[in-house]
Amino acid sequence: MAESLGRADARAAVSWSAAALLLYLATAARGLVWADSSKLTLYALASYLPTLNPGDHAGWTLIAEGWLRLAGGDPVTAAHRLSAVAGAAVAGLLFLVLRARGAGPERAHTAVAVVTVALPVWWAATVAETYMPAVALTLAAVLLLRPPTRGWRWVMAGIACGLALACHAMAVVLAAPLLWEAEGRRWWRVVPGAVVGTAPMWLAVWGGPVDPLTGFAAGGGATWRWHWEAFVAAARVPRGAAVLTAIVLYGVGVLGVKALWNARREGRAGAVWAASLGLLTVMLTAYAPYRLHLMTTFLVVGIALAVPMRLGPAARLAHLASQAALYLAVPAVVTLAGKQDLGVRVLPGRNNAFYFLCPVKDVGWARELWKPASLFDPGADLYVGTLGACAPPSAVVVSDFNAGAPLRLAQRARGWRRDLDVHAVAVDVALASPDPAAALEAEIGRALARGPVVLADTYRPYYRLDAIAARFTVSPCRAGALVSARPERGGS
Repeated sequence: MAESLGRADARAAVSWSAAALLLYLATAARGLVWADSSKLTLYALASYLPTLNPGDHAGWTLIAEGWLRLAGGDPVTAAHRLSAVAGAAVAGLLFLVLRARGAGPERAHTAVAVVTVALPVWWAATVAETYMPAVALTLAAVLLLRPPTRGWRWVMAGIACGLALACHAMAVVLAAPLLWEAEGRRWWRVVPGAVVGTAPMWLAVWGGPVDPLTGFAAGGGATWRWHWEAFVAAARVPRGAAVLTAIVLYGVGVLGVKALWNARREGRAGAVWAASLGLLTVMLTAYAPYRLHLMTTFLVVGIALAVPMRLGPAARLAHLASQAALYLAVPAVVTLAGKQDLGVRVLPGRNNAFYFLCPVKDVGWARELWKPASLFDPGADLYVGTLGACAPPSAVVVSDFNAGAPLRLAQRARGWRRDLDVHAVAVDVALASPDPAAALEAEIGRALARGPVVLADTYRPYYRLDAIAARFTVSPCRAGALVSARPERGGS
């Protein structure tokens, strides 16, 4: 760390945090959100600790469990607000870290302006996700290492870094270069604290609970290998490089790109930063494209820390306004052009263009005044209510992860239709088999032996309706479909 921090720096950091908090809370989700957001909230409610599964994010579960107890009220809304608070902390901490590393005020203000409204950061700050707590803890760890670095500071910094890694393993791409810059060859002094911070993960070596969403016991080398094979593939690199470039350019905007281009005159980032962000970039090009809008968070924050971007006060304000306008205009144009599905999984009531390309996840206060405000709603609450109205008593719901997670969370957090037996990942398990249609038919057959069966959705690439309808009677409902056995030929 090169410079001491003064009162002006503290005031600027608090101002950025306050502004970011207002922005994120005003646009944050308040209800159910598909997939990971519901899964993570369910984990916090179930105190799903410890676990070695990289997709379980045990550090987040630990933090969120404490947060939910403290916040009270609706746990679904509270979990989203945890991300908003952590995102606001990122804004202030980023400013302080840059100033402490010797960056001038203009560079620090520019970096925070770009990061605060970058699509992946703003998006991750409006729903229950792991990214903002992971980044905030990493930045806090670096601030703890400001001179004079005493023993307790190394321990606390290590705990913060370890907990950040337990929230999201990719925090290492920020922690490694930041710790090297702060401590150089003395970086190992944070290791004892890091061991403590990662305890929510490694304690699972002695056993862990069953996953409250899937009902499976997960962890160990097989789980890590499955995640790697499921999310990373070399064949994706050419298309992934194009998608990643588009997401970064869209997320930082025209003025952000201009600031990055001008920064080339001030020299290159250090070798450690180049190696860390380079490896991250290569991995992201091979990563599942439907996760890039969030995974790019670490790349954007890393660029802001490594590259000396500068914009004047007027340009910074213009950047903030233009990015907000961009995130409204692009999804609207895509929707009017009839391309709102974006070629990815379609879910009931969800406009994919607004869901993925706009960070706003709820403006319920505006719905009475402006009908298009409903486009910002992820649609999960409406879906859960509609499926509940269609499902017979004590039915088995055969689902995939995207739809199954909010269904299970609604049961746990809101007492919704607890008579239903939701098989939240049954379709995912079938899709991973050599013959997905046959595996799904077998799952439905087993479920029918117990009672009524409901398919959680009718998305054909997942639910194989043509094959299912050849063996069973499928009756579409407003959400999902009822499945029953065909009458035996010749029967009475």
